[in-house]
Amino acid sequence: MNVKAILFDLDGTLINSEKAFCKSFKSVLYDYFHIVVTNEDYKRYELEQNAMLLKTLKNKYEILLNFSNQDIMELVYQNYESEFKKIIMEPVAQENFKLLWKLKEAGLLLALVTTCRRYYLEILINKLKLDDLFDVIIAREDVEHLKPAPDAYNKAIHQLDVDPLSCLAVEDSKRGISAGINSGIPVMQVHNFNSIQFTDNRAISCNSANELMTKVLEKRYHV
Repeated sequence: MNVKAILFDLDGTLINSEKAFCKSFKSVLYDYFHIVVTNEDYKRYELEQNAMLLKTLKNKYEILLNFSNQDIMELVYQNYESEFKKIIMEPVAQENFKLLWKLKEAGLLLALVTTCRRYYLEILINKLKLDDLFDVIIAREDVEHLKPAPDAYNKAIHQLDVDPLSCLAVEDSKRGISAGINSGIPVMQVHNFNSIQFTDNRAISCNSANELMTKVLEKRYHV
């Protein structure tokens, strides 16, 4: 594979944020509404689909009908912010961003293609001084339809001005893998941060983004 550009997801791929966001979501639903969100519901409606968990809960709990999804999610994001600031400073995240700089120095184009809010990306960029790292950043607010729709990857490919077959998307979730595949990009699935393990046969499998980047730098994947 002659790779010119690597497009990375953020949450669950470069940083170990899945458990922390789940914890924030469950805490808000319990603390404010006395609703217990099960791990199975979170997996099925939040990790595998997009923006479906609140809709599902509203069909079950009348108290939630008095609040907009935006209002509820604002509470979740407020709870999550302090956790996010800790996660991006963890050694595993720090090592991933060091390897990204090495990929940049090796001449690869890099994109961050994420459903994360731009507000959090600004925290990430400012804290880790990543201003010049990514050639393209696509955040949640930049597209009309979130993953598994291909909008974010389509936009990144257009801005990078590259053929999708000369790219590699790195993802951890089914919806992310679908988004990459739907854009015509070969996808690498990483597993190491997933609380619930699964295999998607549409993607190439690799343990972690760290392992992938190390192999690329060692020329074990043709670049």
